[in-house]
Amino acid sequence: MSATLHESRMTAPAERPTYQWESANGGTAATLKLYGSLGAREIALVVETIAERARSPREVVSVDFAGVDHLDFRALHEFAQRMTRHRHRGASIWFVGLSPYVRCLFDVAGQGAVVRQLTWEPEDHGRGVPVRPFSEGFAGGAAAAWDRFPR
Repeated sequence: MSATLHESRMTAPAERPTYQWESANGGTAATLKLYGSLGAREIALVVETIAERARSPREVVSVDFAGVDHLDFRALHEFAQRMTRHRHRGASIWFVGLSPYVRCLFDVAGQGAVVRQLTWEPEDHGRGVPVRPFSEGFAGGAAAAWDRFPR
């Protein structure tokens, strides 16, 4: 019986992290990369992580959804609302890397309009390469990018 238990532990897939911070450097935003399928518990953890790390109104945080396979749409209403409230009180928060599927999940949760306000959509300047929010190499850096958005 012990051998069976040992074998089942060895064949279990390794858990991937829910998120990983990529620190800001050289004028770029701090990026929170999300991974995998996120349920209500993982989404609550992401909200707390952002609230803990991004307190200053001078900070810019990009939340990268490129590695997300699925989101629990039942938890997205609270997530979007808390991100909006935090954005008004704390750091600038931008969503990047949302796939059409993830956007649809936000729409199903009734948060499509909120997500469109929080989503960073860089203008295509013929580069063909995605640009991180507020990077120095993008049309004048953070100050120029910040001036394009209404307050």
